[in-house]
Amino acid sequence: MYNKTTSFIQTDGFRLKVIEQGQGPTLLIIGSADYYYRVMPADIYQHFCCVFIDHRGFAHCERPVNLNDVSLEQISQDVELACRQLHVERCWVMGHSGHAYMALDFAYRFPTRVKGCALIGASPSLSEELRTLQMANWEKHACQDRKTAFEKSIALLEGDIQLEPHRKFSHLCRRLGPMRWFNPNFDELPLWRDIPMHTALLDKLWGNEFAYLDISAYTQAIALPTLVLGGLEDFSIAPLSAWSDVHPPFCNADLISLPECGHTPMLEQPDAFISVLRDFITH
Repeated sequence: MYNKTTSFIQTDGFRLKVIEQGQGPTLLIIGSADYYYRVMPADIYQHFCCVFIDHRGFAHCERPVNLNDVSLEQISQDVELACRQLHVERCWVMGHSGHAYMALDFAYRFPTRVKGCALIGASPSLSEELRTLQMANWEKHACQDRKTAFEKSIALLEGDIQLEPHRKFSHLCRRLGPMRWFNPNFDELPLWRDIPMHTALLDKLWGNEFAYLDISAYTQAIALPTLVLGGLEDFSIAPLSAWSDVHPPFCNADLISLPECGHTPMLEQPDAFISVLRDFITH
């Protein structure tokens, strides 16, 4: 019913994939275009014109990559380039997991482009302090079956990475599955099929930039409506309550938790996800 179109943005040797589909307000989704297209519920296209866009960590590159190729600022510049080429005017922007920081950075650098931010499955950063909160939540609230499933899964990670070091990111996500998914036995590896990955760039973002992120630089500067949506059974990051300890806080934010949901609400509770997103953007 809603035609899917695919195009590419060329920038500095990278070929960023863009997928567009749907009707209604424009919702810009930063990350791997293919991954997020796979996890997004089909019914969302009745309500939003979704624009999925790669960042450099998940894009083909015609040359060897280096660590200078990626930063939050560089990703924001790429997204702005895509918006200009796609004739996207003011839009809502969404980021899931680490991509939430990309959505925030884009809103911070291009506030006249953005109507509001939806941060899905994200903690205020990936700092050691917040990892400590994550593990405390895991120890206190995760059931024993989930913990047993995690021990079995994580034991396989080293072998996976040895076989496919260039696919490290997808293997890490997969083996963290009992922390990430409401169903602790869900295998997410097929969601990452055929998606390019630059391990060095992804390691820099998740291991460095997001670990040392100063979230207050964004909370004190961004006055746009902001949604922070998480799953109650997401043990892969600090709990949603960690956002209440950020000072200064967002001046216009809604914090919402979904029960029976892990790290990826759009796939795990699609109807509730769409409902929350529609309420946020409508009101």
